[in-house]
Amino acid sequence: MSQNIEDYQKRRYEVGGWVGAANPFPGTPAVRFLDTTLGGGFYARMPWPYIFYTEVGGGYSVFLSRSERSLTVMPLYAALVYKIPIEMPIQFFLKGGGGEAYVVARPADTARWDPMLYGGMEASFIAGRRIRIGIRVDYNKVMESNLNMPPQYTYPLASPYDDPRLLNPNAYKLQNADFFYFGLVVGVLL
Repeated sequence: MSQNIEDYQKRRYEVGGWVGAANPFPGTPAVRFLDTTLGGGFYARMPWPYIFYTEVGGGYSVFLSRSERSLTVMPLYAALVYKIPIEMPIQFFLKGGGGEAYVVARPADTARWDPMLYGGMEASFIAGRRIRIGIRVDYNKVMESNLNMPPQYTYPLASPYDDPRLLNPNAYKLQNADFFYFGLVVGVLL
């Protein structure tokens, strides 16, 4: 019992980053339009509350397509992290939380913050005493469908500078977008 208390008191703060593949989730409408790309991000983890860690982080990825369309996604999240208590050199973490994603859609240049659900898993080991190396899988569900339609689509106002291909309310459909990230992670224990 005292060994578990000592392990609990040895938990430390951590900051780090990751880089890897950013993908539209298979089987969703986004996979028909967007290609896999390279993404990256950062995180900070602290040992609180009780047996959990609290992690905050963010990322950046630009999804291109075979057409002129592209989507820039910058998620910011907060999550509770549970370290699975298995006695091995490799440590496993399960994560769940939420946040906001700043989404920029091109060529329409719509940019806004959308609510987001976050889930993830990490498998890593501590190299030396201060460096954590591992892999992580993150899942982001950007929820647009609970938002109202942007004002430029609700009022029938026209300007000579408007492109009618981009301002067609019949073609504008709100839908949720799902992304997953698979990356290499490097962290520093403080």
